[in-house]
Amino acid sequence: MEKFKKWWWFTMMNPVVRKGESGGFKWTFRRFWLDIETVSGNFKARFMAAEHPYGYLMAGPDDSNIAGFAATVYEVGMLLTTDQGFVNDVQKALKKYSARLEKKAKVVEDETEEKAALEFEKQVQERVEMPKRERRKAERESDKRFKEAVKDV
Repeated sequence: MEKFKKWWWFTMMNPVVRKGESGGFKWTFRRFWLDIETVSGNFKARFMAAEHPYGYLMAGPDDSNIAGFAATVYEVGMLLTTDQGFVNDVQKALKKYSARLEKKAKVVEDETEEKAALEFEKQVQERVEMPKRERRKAERESDKRFKEAVKDV
């Protein structure tokens, strides 16, 4: 039964959406993935349906982006095992990219921390500026919530 389900989903429910060929490459867009291969059959790649590269290439107005992408992926794939200088350059580029992502994430994290600290200070200031009666009421309410939280633990 499992074999049948797999066959059903990946054959019958995965129709061809778009096909093309340019130069030495053929590609087939299906519902769930994109297959790229050389006409000679010595290279094949499959990309699952996601925003990139599947969605971007599928939405393109013509096939020139797909042909360029296929040629680039093919060239990178072949050079990764034949040219050590190229491998070193790719590794360096990946490290720089990771560093950019980390720096970007750190900036967002710092901004979030600053906003939280500022919000806390505003709440403290509001509590200080409350009339004495309201402040006592708010403190009793806070104590009550704290006791309930400790009791539940």
